[in-house]
Amino acid sequence: MEWKLEEDVICCEVCVYEYVINKSDTDISTCIEKIKQHASIYQREFGFIRERIQNIKYWLGELFIENTVPVSPLSHAAIQTKKTLITCLENAGFLKSEK
Repeated sequence: MEWKLEEDVICCEVCVYEYVINKSDTDISTCIEKIKQHASIYQREFGFIRERIQNIKYWLGELFIENTVPVSPLSHAAIQTKKTLITCLENAGFLKSEK
């Protein structure tokens, strides 16, 4: 099942808040539970959300953004996730807008 943009936004926003802005040591299970509280993503399986977080970890590394995401990155990360993450990081003041 393909990821909807809205689902990527939720994952990116939660991860940026937890692991970039707050630099928390929130474990992945707790982060996934926070993500699953949103009505548009609650039906996603734990493993698929974990992989999306690993995609986010990959793009954070590629963008040289310091973070505390406690998983290893997946290098086959989705371009949609990269674009969504960049927007979230711009909104949070961690990247300058290229607009």
